[in-house]
Amino acid sequence: MTVQHKDIPDAQRHEPKGASTASTNQVYAADGLGSGTWKKLTSNNFQGLAGDGGNANLKLVTDGTNGFVYRADAQFGCMTITNNTNAFGVTAAGDPTLQTNSDYSLFTGTGAPWVGEQNFGVSFSTNSLTVPVTGVYKVDAWANIAGYPTNTAFIGLKYRVNGVTFGPRRVKSKSNSAGDAGNLMAFGLAQLTAGDFIQMYIASSATGSLTISDANISLHLLRQSV
Repeated sequence: MTVQHKDIPDAQRHEPKGASTASTNQVYAADGLGSGTWKKLTSNNFQGLAGDGGNANLKLVTDGTNGFVYRADAQFGCMTITNNTNAFGVTAAGDPTLQTNSDYSLFTGTGAPWVGEQNFGVSFSTNSLTVPVTGVYKVDAWANIAGYPTNTAFIGLKYRVNGVTFGPRRVKSKSNSAGDAGNLMAFGLAQLTAGDFIQMYIASSATGSLTISDANISLHLLRQSV
């Protein structure tokens, strides 16, 4: 009588060949020559893992439920200003402490010649950086002030998401004398959704011309959440 292997009761089936000598957490890996060995998984065994869609620059992380998920790796980018000498016109803020969001203006156009730099995943367009995936990003910003609008002016900087939501804090610098130079520097973490973009906004306690000679705003993905 012929009995198909699939019809053998489960309790009567034997373990795979070599299972009795395999160590804890080892799996059977085929060698492509009709045989194989029991061993722990290596990076080569993940080649062609279902679900990667043929996409590059993904990393495999545990999902907390005994499985794995793909997440984006090394997503970053920045926009910069280099050796600028053109002034940017500013109008005195209604709130001289520069705490009020409505006093801030988008830093773009004449005096704000942004260019993209070292962009990988994060994309640059005119005056903004757009993120490729949802997650937590590190935001870094700095700017060299070559000329304040007056010799006693305060200058504030904030970032804004999608032209709607300002970052929770502002960084501020003050001129102490005529011809004074200064700088603005800030960093923090932001939860952003795929397709969100950030831009730099400026406020001044005095009306006049502000010159930013050099600046850099960068985004770096720390953890993709979905």
